[in-house]
Amino acid sequence: RPLDPERIEGQLQSLGIRPLDPEQDKSIDPDVVVLNTCSIREHAESKVYSYLGPYAKRKREGEDVAIIVAGCVAQQEGEALLRRVPEVDLVMGPQYANRLSDFFDDIANGNQVVATEATHIMEDSSKPRRQSKVCAWVNVIYGCNERCAFCIVPTTRGVEQSRPLESIVQEVEELVDQGYKEVTLLGQNIDAYGRDMIPKRKFSDLLRIVGS
Repeated sequence: RPLDPERIEGQLQSLGIRPLDPEQDKSIDPDVVVLNTCSIREHAESKVYSYLGPYAKRKREGEDVAIIVAGCVAQQEGEALLRRVPEVDLVMGPQYANRLSDFFDDIANGNQVVATEATHIMEDSSKPRRQSKVCAWVNVIYGCNERCAFCIVPTTRGVEQSRPLESIVQEVEELVDQGYKEVTLLGQNIDAYGRDMIPKRKFSDLLRIVGS
């Protein structure tokens, strides 16, 4: 999903960690490596372990590099990922994408962290590092309750959790003030927005209020 990498990058930059420029920094190896994964892709797990290989090798050879695996494959594999690649510092499911900075003290002190437990998703106080100045993505609901036989989303993304309407409206208003022309509302099962709330709300209510 496009917003998760933006949120992760925003948190890293707030910690003073800057991305390497693929042209200017070709000779520099990163100190922090984040693999944000998707389990829908074919052979997703095998590809993740393949990508981890060179970075794990650097760490075994004594280099100071933090290795973070985030996203749906991280959620799916959990502690098994650490057993297979013990050089990994942090395994973080998608519901923790806005809490990366909270784990940095732990991994800086040499601890390995597995954050895959079901949790209530807190409102995101960090600012995404948005890739566009025109189009922006806004999460409105996380997870899915449908349990379709062919779909892994409820397992990797958890149950439905709708964001407060006021928080969504505030984020959209800030984007408009910053000059964004297009806002895409995101959710695994977006038309389920509000049905987990008390009192219940409808996605049509959200559209009407945001659109106004």
